[in-house]
Amino acid sequence: MKFSLKGVVTAIGATVAIITAVSLPAAYFVAGYTSLSDRLAFEAELNAGYLAKYISSHATLWQFQNVRIAELLSQTDAADSKFKKRVVDSSNRTVLDAGDPPATPTLAGRKSVSVAGSTVAYVELEASLQHVVRQSLLVALFSGLLGLGIFFTLRIFPLRVLDRTLGELERSNGALEQINERFKAALTHMSHGLSMFDAKGRLVVNNDRFTEMYDISPEATKAGSTFLDFLQNRTLQGYVQGDPLTHGEKLQEHLSLVEPEAQVLAASSGRSIAVISNPLPNGGWVSTHEDITEKLAAQAKISHMALHDTLTNLPNRVLLQEQMEARLGQLGRDHKFAVLCLDLDGFKVVNDTLGHPLGDKLLKEVAVRTRKCLREGDTLARLGGDEFVILQTQVNQAEDASTLAARVVQEIGGPFDLDGHQVTIGVSLGIAIAPGDAASSDELLRNADMALYRAKSDGRSTYRFFEPEMDRLMQARRTLELDLRKAIANNEFVVFYQPLIKLETEEICGFEALVRWNHPVRGLVPPLDFIPLAEETGLIVPIGEWVLRSACAEAAKWPKEIRVAINLSPIQFKMRNVCQAVVSALAHSGLEARRLELEITESVLLLDNVSTLETLHQLRSLGVRISMDDFGTGYSSLSYLRSFPFDKIKIDRSFVHDLERNEDSKAIVRAVTGLGASLRMSTTGEGAETRAQVDCLRMEGCTEAQGYFFSKPKPASEVFRMLAERSAALSAVA
Repeated sequence: MKFSLKGVVTAIGATVAIITAVSLPAAYFVAGYTSLSDRLAFEAELNAGYLAKYISSHATLWQFQNVRIAELLSQTDAADSKFKKRVVDSSNRTVLDAGDPPATPTLAGRKSVSVAGSTVAYVELEASLQHVVRQSLLVALFSGLLGLGIFFTLRIFPLRVLDRTLGELERSNGALEQINERFKAALTHMSHGLSMFDAKGRLVVNNDRFTEMYDISPEATKAGSTFLDFLQNRTLQGYVQGDPLTHGEKLQEHLSLVEPEAQVLAASSGRSIAVISNPLPNGGWVSTHEDITEKLAAQAKISHMALHDTLTNLPNRVLLQEQMEARLGQLGRDHKFAVLCLDLDGFKVVNDTLGHPLGDKLLKEVAVRTRKCLREGDTLARLGGDEFVILQTQVNQAEDASTLAARVVQEIGGPFDLDGHQVTIGVSLGIAIAPGDAASSDELLRNADMALYRAKSDGRSTYRFFEPEMDRLMQARRTLELDLRKAIANNEFVVFYQPLIKLETEEICGFEALVRWNHPVRGLVPPLDFIPLAEETGLIVPIGEWVLRSACAEAAKWPKEIRVAINLSPIQFKMRNVCQAVVSALAHSGLEARRLELEITESVLLLDNVSTLETLHQLRSLGVRISMDDFGTGYSSLSYLRSFPFDKIKIDRSFVHDLERNEDSKAIVRAVTGLGASLRMSTTGEGAETRAQVDCLRMEGCTEAQGYFFSKPKPASEVFRMLAERSAALSAVA
């Protein structure tokens, strides 16, 4: 009996010992193995999803971007991850091999990466089972001790070993929970929102950024929540339009094709979220969510800046032409629209005298006033500088455009208050009407610009309609400009000389040099036909320098007491090389500086008063005489006489012409000559054509005169003959 009981006890003890020694470490090993296997599977699936998204965006070069792939896959690594990662393409070529080889024994996992229904790569993960084996052996050691203890104390030692074993299992579970927390922390700190759903549309996992984006309570994002619940929430926020169920079915239907799905959700609040959903092999999907509200706003701002003027916020040339082309494409048989080109009259003077900040403010005010004149549907654009364009829609007849133009002229003509400065400007307009005047936006602008040129030529602060004749005149102007450029190279210019008469003795005291163009086809071209064009194109600079050199060289041959007077254009002063040109002409000709007289108009001083006065003083220091031409025709002539000590004042021909019959003109001449005498300046009356005018100039105190009464301008070859004839005439009178 005792033997049987001992055997039973021994058998029970042995059985318990064996079961204890084997089952506990085996169970622990299976648990650790399963946990590690689940981690490998989860990471492989997550990495495969990220890699599939990346490959879909970089389908051609992803095999060569192992560094970027390594960074991408490292996003899911926990701090204690010891996984070795390997990525191979469909041809089993290694793309990425990251991490140190794990200690044996090892556990491996492999996940295919599918893009557009095709397997393009595999993600392989490998981890060490050494820790699990070591813990399992420890459990086996305790289990063995427990088994041995059964033979001595069946009730005491097995319980103690069991307690120790359970404690170890609890610590192992704690370690697994810690790993899960680290994974959760990694998801929490992602800049994008993330959500994963299973094949039945139930939430598997999400991060905090996801709940923040959609303002979802944590209770609503528990595992198992349905995708339909989230869609209903997005519908309430305005992200989803229509039936949420239909929207969800369409998404799952698209993902069933194993293709990524990208969409932008725009809420009624103005917020926009980009969502990229990638299907998972088990039928679920993982989505990333990015708030792109600020990015879209920046893109919209850049797009606006590309199509609008930065100063006035008006449409620029690009947007204007787009609208014009659209209008041209929509024109019916009886529909018209007008293009009005605007150019401000007097803006440059304001900009130069008051400075660019106030000039910019004036342009803004002009834009505001002009917009008040427009109807709904009309467009005002700024092309640059002081050039504006109006696109006037719904034009039934030409009078509609002229009415608008007249309103703009009146509105802009009123005074502007610029930080206490009262400014008055004007505006000139050119009008072209589509489709009659042109069939393209470029032609419409060109024709309206030609009409604008005519308006400015006809007196400014007015408007003109385009006429076909304008195109012919513009073509002729372009031809003349080309001929003018050739004339410089072909030496087609000649200098004529008109004598200046000293009224006290009526002797010739000098000659004014006047350029003429000897055109090979047109013959002698009058100055009024080419000088304005030369100034507009800047060709007056080389022409003026040539006249300066030629006249100085010619004057050097004359008697020592005879001077030469040469006109300087404002454009020459603007180029800032007048002094160099004068010094060079004097040096090459050998002419004494005192015999050279330079004539300028007050428009020269309007360019840059400080710089111009500095240049005039430099010329004066050389010994050159400075004359103010056309005195009395401007607005500030007297102030300029105070700012610079001119040597001579030339009285404009308009006053000389009316001397015989207009007492006002006589009074003006008397005042100017008296002013000249007081300031020790000589005076010259221009345009004297009769003996009565000459006598009147002398009586009023004028020192010099020139005009057709004495001689028309003549070639250089006639200078000595004119000197001789004048001397002979004076001798005969004596």
